[in-house]
Amino acid sequence: MGRTFSRARVATVALVLSLLAAGCGEQPHPRFEAAPSPSAVLESAAASPSAVPSPAPKPSPSVKPSASPKPVRNGNVLKHGAGTFRTAAGGTGVVGTAGTLRTYHVQVENGITAFDPDSFAAAVDLILADPHSWIASKKWRFKRVTTGTSPNFYIRLATPDTMDRMCGTAGLDTAGIFSCQYGNNVMINLYRWTNGATGFTDLDVYRNMVVNHETGHYLGHGHVFCPGAGRTAPVMQQQTKSLQGCKANPYPYPDGVHYVG
Repeated sequence: MGRTFSRARVATVALVLSLLAAGCGEQPHPRFEAAPSPSAVLESAAASPSAVPSPAPKPSPSVKPSASPKPVRNGNVLKHGAGTFRTAAGGTGVVGTAGTLRTYHVQVENGITAFDPDSFAAAVDLILADPHSWIASKKWRFKRVTTGTSPNFYIRLATPDTMDRMCGTAGLDTAGIFSCQYGNNVMINLYRWTNGATGFTDLDVYRNMVVNHETGHYLGHGHVFCPGAGRTAPVMQQQTKSLQGCKANPYPYPDGVHYVG
């Protein structure tokens, strides 16, 4: 009797262990998301003593990453300049039909040779004068003024190291790869002006976006998020960091009338 009971117990234990082993074998292996990269730092933020930029939300799992190829990265972009700037010569007429006039200088950091102040200024002038840019609001007009005249704000092309140092004075972390705005300074990172960002296959489109985005901060606009997968990205979205499922957009007024925010 004792031997029969022992054999039954052994058989029962063996069956239970067999079932447990089979059940564990069917469990999927756990998956882990990659740790955030340094590019997860905020692209830019308007300097404000009372407002701390909130992190962008993670894209919905149903939104697939953009299939657009990345622009070619130029590893030879100058990282460190003189920290001083030279101003583009001349000026422009007033652009915009109504609103407050804001004058500006365009400057390029000394040491940068790939772009001179005049060619950079020509690009900036066209962006601000575009009928889809901030002048479409009828709230703002712009005019680039000559050297010797104090402007309302500066649009500056700077090396990554200078970006980090200058934007850092306002508590902004540009991580060597982002642009920023603080006070009356609209700072454009040489790295981005040269390379663009993921999701922008046309470098000119990216350049329009980054100038409009940082100028938007100067005009008082904060960051917003993608309103939904497949929709037009607001220009004040951190498109350099992520399109979040939206379509790349360089303008605050894509149709020249309605603000996308």
